[in-house]
Amino acid sequence: MNIYFQSSGGFAGINSRIVLDTSSMSSDDAMRIEEMINNSNFFSLPSESPPPKAGAADYISYKITVEIDERKHTVRTNDIVMPPQLEPLIDFLQKEAQSGKNIL
Repeated sequence: MNIYFQSSGGFAGINSRIVLDTSSMSSDDAMRIEEMINNSNFFSLPSESPPPKAGAADYISYKITVEIDERKHTVRTNDIVMPPQLEPLIDFLQKEAQSGKNIL
């Protein structure tokens, strides 16, 4: 499984990107990510979340693409309207991106 994650915006305007390949991770980490993707019903989520209300500022935008074999799905959302079930996955990916590992 490959996961492509990008975040941008916020008060500081920070941009981060990361690519994770679960085949190069420990089996525990790979299972943890797979569980977060399954628990979020990632492949059933809409590709685009509704935009934040007019006048919203300093929000963070996220783009997540997951590839599993022949399946590929991308979700674009932001921290104001993101589906709650996506929060654990986004939190995990943010921490990975901030760690400096696997950054493009």
